[in-house]
Amino acid sequence: MNFLDVFIIIVLAAVLNIAVYVIFKKYFYGREDAGLKFLTINIPKDVIWLLISLLIIDKTNENFLFLLGCFVVASFLIYMPIIKLINKS
Repeated sequence: MNFLDVFIIIVLAAVLNIAVYVIFKKYFYGREDAGLKFLTINIPKDVIWLLISLLIIDKTNENFLFLLGCFVVASFLIYMPIIKLINKS
């Protein structure tokens, strides 16, 4: 996998996570069932990111492990701030 593929996958994950966070903060934060509404937009986002990423990269074990690592890190980075916001309200 070349640098451009890695860059696109990481930037795509970051942009989609930022978009989901902004949508959550603007429309769902402080409302009833905010966590479930967050999940309804986050899970399809993850599926879309995975499908686009699989189209970009070669299907090898190393690339799959890279995608898995990116998914875990991206999920951690989006879930932690959301959980903190939900616990505050």
